[in-house]
Amino acid sequence: MTDISPQSYYQLAIVSGAVSGHGYAALPPELLAAEQSVARQNPAAALTLNRSLCRNLLKEFTLADACWVFPEKFHFLYEQQLQRIENLLTDKPDSYFSFDNDPFRKDLAILCHRLIPCGAEFATPFSGISRSLIFKGGLRQTAKFIQVIARCRGIKPFLELHMHPHYTTAFNPEGWIETYENLADLLAANPSLLGFQSTSWFLDPALVEVSPHLSYLREVPERCGATILYAGEDDCDYSGAFATSQTRRDLYTSGHYKPRLFTRIWPRQLLIQRSWRLLPH
Repeated sequence: MTDISPQSYYQLAIVSGAVSGHGYAALPPELLAAEQSVARQNPAAALTLNRSLCRNLLKEFTLADACWVFPEKFHFLYEQQLQRIENLLTDKPDSYFSFDNDPFRKDLAILCHRLIPCGAEFATPFSGISRSLIFKGGLRQTAKFIQVIARCRGIKPFLELHMHPHYTTAFNPEGWIETYENLADLLAANPSLLGFQSTSWFLDPALVEVSPHLSYLREVPERCGATILYAGEDDCDYSGAFATSQTRRDLYTSGHYKPRLFTRIWPRQLLIQRSWRLLPH
Protein backbone atom coordinates (compact mmCIF):
# COMPACT_ATOMS: atom_id res chain seq x y z
CA MET A 1 0.00 0.00 0.00
CA THR A 2 2.66 2.49 -1.08
CA ASP A 3 0.47 4.57 -3.42
CA ILE A 4 -2.42 5.39 -1.09
CA SER A 5 -4.03 8.77 -1.67
CA PRO A 6 -4.29 11.41 1.10
CA GLN A 7 -8.09 11.08 1.04
CA SER A 8 -7.99 7.29 1.40
CA TYR A 9 -5.46 7.68 4.20
CA TYR A 10 -7.82 10.11 5.94
CA GLN A 11 -10.70 7.65 5.60
CA LEU A 12 -8.64 5.03 7.43
CA ALA A 13 -8.22 7.45 10.34
CA ILE A 14 -11.93 8.13 10.83
CA VAL A 15 -13.25 4.60 10.45
CA SER A 16 -15.30 3.52 13.46
CA GLY A 17 -14.35 0.40 15.35
CA ALA A 18 -11.35 -0.99 17.17
CA VAL A 19 -8.17 1.01 17.69
CA SER A 20 -4.61 -0.10 18.42
CA GLY A 21 -2.86 1.32 21.46
CA HIS A 22 -4.05 2.88 24.66
CA GLY A 23 -5.42 6.23 25.72
CA TYR A 24 -4.85 9.26 23.55
CA ALA A 25 -2.26 7.52 21.34
CA ALA A 26 -4.66 4.88 20.01
CA LEU A 27 -5.22 4.82 16.25
CA PRO A 28 -7.08 2.48 13.88
CA PRO A 29 -4.91 -0.57 13.04
CA GLU A 30 -5.59 -0.11 9.31
CA LEU A 31 -4.12 3.39 9.46
CA LEU A 32 -1.03 2.21 11.33
CA ALA A 33 -0.51 -0.62 8.84
CA ALA A 34 -0.81 1.76 5.88
CA GLU A 35 1.66 4.20 7.42
CA GLN A 36 4.18 1.45 8.10
CA SER A 37 3.81 0.08 4.57
CA VAL A 38 4.50 3.47 3.02
CA ALA A 39 7.33 4.25 5.45
CA ARG A 40 9.18 1.04 4.58
CA GLN A 41 9.38 2.12 0.94
CA ASN A 42 9.55 5.89 1.31
CA PRO A 43 9.83 7.42 4.82
CA ALA A 44 9.45 10.96 3.45
CA ALA A 45 6.18 10.03 1.74
CA ALA A 46 4.79 8.69 5.03
CA LEU A 47 5.54 12.02 6.74
CA THR A 48 3.85 13.89 3.90
CA LEU A 49 0.78 11.66 4.28
CA ASN A 50 0.71 12.33 8.01
CA ARG A 51 0.84 16.08 7.43
CA SER A 52 -2.06 15.77 4.98
CA LEU A 53 -3.93 13.63 7.50
CA CYS A 54 -3.57 16.34 10.12
CA ARG A 55 -4.73 18.96 7.63
CA ASN A 56 -7.80 16.92 6.62
CA LEU A 57 -8.75 16.12 10.21
CA LEU A 58 -8.50 19.82 11.04
CA LYS A 59 -10.62 20.77 8.03
CA GLU A 60 -13.39 18.34 8.97
CA PHE A 61 -13.24 18.81 12.74
CA THR A 62 -16.49 19.52 14.58
CA LEU A 63 -17.43 19.21 18.23
CA ALA A 64 -20.71 17.68 17.09
CA ASP A 65 -18.81 14.44 16.43
CA ALA A 66 -17.74 14.10 20.06
CA CYS A 67 -19.62 11.81 22.42
CA TRP A 68 -19.28 14.21 25.37
CA VAL A 69 -21.22 17.30 26.41
CA PHE A 70 -18.97 20.35 26.38
CA PRO A 71 -19.72 23.45 28.49
CA GLU A 72 -19.32 26.78 26.67
CA LYS A 73 -15.75 27.41 27.88
CA PHE A 74 -14.55 24.32 26.02
CA HIS A 75 -15.50 25.84 22.68
CA PHE A 76 -12.88 28.53 23.35
CA LEU A 77 -10.33 25.95 24.52
CA TYR A 78 -10.81 23.99 21.31
CA GLU A 79 -10.54 27.14 19.19
CA GLN A 80 -7.12 27.79 20.75
CA GLN A 81 -5.92 24.29 19.90
CA LEU A 82 -7.30 24.28 16.37
CA GLN A 83 -5.48 27.55 15.67
CA ARG A 84 -2.26 26.15 17.15
CA ILE A 85 -2.53 23.03 15.00
CA GLU A 86 -3.25 25.12 11.89
CA ASN A 87 -0.08 27.10 12.57
CA LEU A 88 2.10 24.03 13.01
CA LEU A 89 0.97 22.70 9.61
CA THR A 90 2.88 25.63 8.16
CA ASP A 91 5.64 26.04 10.72
CA LYS A 92 6.79 22.51 11.56
CA PRO A 93 9.24 20.46 9.48
CA ASP A 94 8.17 17.12 8.01
CA SER A 95 9.94 15.29 10.84
CA TYR A 96 7.31 16.58 13.29
CA PHE A 97 4.58 14.57 11.53
CA SER A 98 5.82 11.17 12.61
CA PHE A 99 3.68 8.69 14.53
CA ASP A 100 6.76 8.24 16.75
CA ASN A 101 6.57 11.90 17.79
CA ASP A 102 4.41 12.10 20.93
CA PRO A 103 3.38 15.77 20.51
CA PHE A 104 2.08 14.96 17.02
CA ARG A 105 0.17 11.94 18.36
CA LYS A 106 -1.41 14.30 20.90
CA ASP A 107 -2.40 16.71 18.13
CA LEU A 108 -4.05 13.84 16.26
CA ALA A 109 -5.78 12.79 19.48
CA ILE A 110 -7.29 16.27 19.84
CA LEU A 111 -8.60 16.12 16.27
CA CYS A 112 -9.93 12.57 16.79
CA HIS A 113 -11.74 13.40 20.05
CA ARG A 114 -9.41 11.28 22.17
CA LEU A 115 -7.86 14.25 24.01
CA ILE A 116 -9.80 17.19 25.44
CA PRO A 117 -8.15 20.58 26.09
CA CYS A 118 -8.81 21.54 29.71
CA GLY A 119 -6.35 24.39 30.30
CA ALA A 120 -2.98 23.50 31.78
CA GLU A 121 -3.25 19.92 30.49
CA PHE A 122 -5.38 17.72 28.26
CA ALA A 123 -7.71 14.89 29.27
CA THR A 124 -8.38 11.55 27.66
CA PRO A 125 -11.85 10.32 28.67
CA PHE A 126 -11.10 6.62 28.16
CA SER A 127 -9.09 5.93 31.31
CA GLY A 128 -9.34 3.74 34.39
CA ILE A 129 -7.52 3.54 37.72
CA SER A 130 -4.69 1.01 37.80
CA ARG A 131 -5.33 -1.73 40.36
CA SER A 132 -1.57 -2.09 40.80
CA LEU A 133 -1.64 1.02 43.01
CA ILE A 134 -3.08 -1.11 45.79
CA PHE A 135 0.26 -2.95 46.13
CA LYS A 136 2.79 -0.14 45.69
CA GLY A 137 2.70 1.83 48.94
CA GLY A 138 2.21 -0.54 51.82
CA LEU A 139 -0.87 -1.21 53.94
CA ARG A 140 -1.69 2.46 54.46
CA GLN A 141 -1.85 3.05 50.73
CA THR A 142 -3.95 -0.08 50.29
CA ALA A 143 -6.51 1.36 52.69
CA LYS A 144 -6.45 4.75 50.93
CA PHE A 145 -6.91 3.06 47.54
CA ILE A 146 -9.93 1.06 48.71
CA GLN A 147 -11.43 4.18 50.28
CA VAL A 148 -11.07 6.41 47.21
CA ILE A 149 -12.36 3.76 44.80
CA ALA A 150 -15.39 3.24 47.04
CA ARG A 151 -16.01 6.99 47.00
CA CYS A 152 -15.67 7.05 43.21
CA ARG A 153 -17.93 3.97 42.88
CA GLY A 154 -15.66 2.28 40.38
CA ILE A 155 -12.33 2.38 38.57
CA LYS A 156 -13.55 3.66 35.17
CA PRO A 157 -14.28 5.74 33.21
CA PHE A 158 -12.03 8.57 34.41
CA LEU A 159 -10.56 11.58 32.74
CA GLU A 160 -6.78 11.22 32.64
CA LEU A 161 -4.60 14.31 32.30
CA HIS A 162 -1.57 14.66 30.03
CA MET A 163 0.79 17.55 29.36
CA HIS A 164 1.40 18.77 25.82
CA PRO A 165 5.00 20.06 25.65
CA HIS A 166 4.06 22.62 22.97
CA TYR A 167 1.26 24.16 25.01
CA THR A 168 2.21 25.17 28.54
CA THR A 169 0.68 28.65 28.66
CA ALA A 170 -1.61 27.81 31.60
CA PHE A 171 0.92 25.74 33.55
CA ASN A 172 1.02 28.07 36.58
CA PRO A 173 -0.96 28.39 39.83
CA GLU A 174 -3.70 30.55 38.32
CA GLY A 175 -3.90 28.41 35.20
CA TRP A 176 -4.30 25.25 37.24
CA ILE A 177 -7.16 26.73 39.28
CA GLU A 178 -8.87 27.56 36.00
CA THR A 179 -8.17 23.99 34.84
CA TYR A 180 -9.84 22.57 37.95
CA GLU A 181 -12.85 24.79 37.23
CA ASN A 182 -12.98 23.47 33.66
CA LEU A 183 -12.69 19.86 34.82
CA ALA A 184 -15.48 20.38 37.35
CA ASP A 185 -17.68 21.82 34.60
CA LEU A 186 -16.88 18.90 32.30
CA LEU A 187 -17.64 16.30 34.97
CA ALA A 188 -20.89 18.06 35.92
CA ALA A 189 -22.00 17.94 32.27
CA ASN A 190 -21.05 14.25 31.85
CA PRO A 191 -22.33 12.21 34.82
CA SER A 192 -20.88 8.93 33.52
CA LEU A 193 -17.34 10.15 34.29
CA LEU A 194 -16.27 9.17 37.82
CA GLY A 195 -13.59 11.81 38.31
CA PHE A 196 -10.13 12.52 37.01
CA GLN A 197 -6.71 11.06 37.55
CA SER A 198 -3.14 11.75 36.49
CA THR A 199 0.30 10.38 37.22
CA SER A 200 3.37 12.58 37.34
CA TRP A 201 6.74 13.31 38.91
CA PHE A 202 5.48 16.76 39.98
CA LEU A 203 3.07 15.20 42.51
CA ASP A 204 6.06 13.92 44.52
CA PRO A 205 6.10 15.38 48.08
CA ALA A 206 9.88 15.72 47.71
CA LEU A 207 9.26 18.79 45.56
CA VAL A 208 8.50 20.78 48.72
CA GLU A 209 12.27 20.80 49.24
CA VAL A 210 13.55 20.27 45.68
CA SER A 211 11.25 22.65 43.76
CA PRO A 212 9.01 24.46 46.28
CA HIS A 213 7.51 26.69 43.57
CA LEU A 214 5.79 23.54 42.18
CA SER A 215 4.44 22.24 45.49
CA TYR A 216 1.01 23.77 44.73
CA LEU A 217 0.50 21.03 42.13
CA ARG A 218 0.12 18.49 44.94
CA GLU A 219 -1.04 20.66 47.81
CA VAL A 220 -4.16 22.23 46.24
CA PRO A 221 -5.72 18.95 45.00
CA GLU A 222 -4.86 17.17 48.25
CA ARG A 223 -6.49 19.90 50.34
CA CYS A 224 -9.58 19.83 48.12
CA GLY A 225 -10.42 16.13 48.09
CA ALA A 226 -7.91 14.37 45.83
CA THR A 227 -6.13 11.22 46.98
CA ILE A 228 -2.47 10.96 45.97
CA LEU A 229 -0.81 7.53 45.86
CA TYR A 230 2.72 6.35 45.18
CA ALA A 231 2.95 4.84 41.69
CA GLY A 232 6.62 3.88 41.39
CA GLU A 233 10.07 5.12 40.41
CA ASP A 234 10.29 7.34 37.36
CA ASP A 235 12.52 6.42 34.40
CA CYS A 236 15.41 8.81 34.96
CA ASP A 237 16.50 8.56 31.32
CA TYR A 238 13.20 10.05 30.15
CA SER A 239 11.74 11.81 33.19
CA GLY A 240 10.08 15.15 32.63
CA ALA A 241 11.54 16.21 35.98
CA PHE A 242 14.78 17.03 34.17
CA ALA A 243 13.31 18.68 31.07
CA THR A 244 13.34 22.27 32.33
CA SER A 245 15.38 22.26 35.56
CA GLN A 246 19.14 22.24 35.89
CA THR A 247 18.64 22.27 39.67
CA ARG A 248 16.82 18.93 39.63
CA ARG A 249 19.41 17.51 37.24
CA ASP A 250 22.22 18.58 39.56
CA LEU A 251 20.48 17.17 42.63
CA TYR A 252 19.97 13.86 40.81
CA THR A 253 23.63 13.73 39.76
CA SER A 254 24.73 14.39 43.34
CA GLY A 255 22.40 11.68 44.69
CA HIS A 256 20.09 14.06 46.55
CA TYR A 257 17.01 13.60 44.37
CA LYS A 258 15.46 10.81 42.37
CA PRO A 259 12.13 11.44 40.59
CA ARG A 260 9.20 9.32 41.71
CA LEU A 261 5.74 9.00 40.23
CA PHE A 262 2.53 9.63 42.14
CA THR A 263 -1.06 9.21 40.98
CA ARG A 264 -3.71 11.82 41.79
CA ILE A 265 -7.32 10.55 41.99
CA TRP A 266 -10.01 13.20 42.40
CA PRO A 267 -13.59 11.86 42.76
CA ARG A 268 -16.21 13.76 40.76
CA GLN A 269 -18.33 14.87 43.72
CA LEU A 270 -15.35 16.28 45.59
CA LEU A 271 -14.07 18.07 42.51
CA ILE A 272 -17.48 19.55 41.72
CA GLN A 273 -17.55 21.05 45.23
CA ARG A 274 -14.75 23.41 44.04
CA SER A 275 -13.19 23.68 47.50
CA TRP A 276 -10.20 25.58 46.10
CA ARG A 277 -12.43 28.67 46.08
CA LEU A 278 -12.26 28.63 49.89
CA LEU A 279 -8.45 28.47 50.07
CA PRO A 280 -6.56 31.62 51.09
CA HIS A 281 -4.96 33.45 48.16
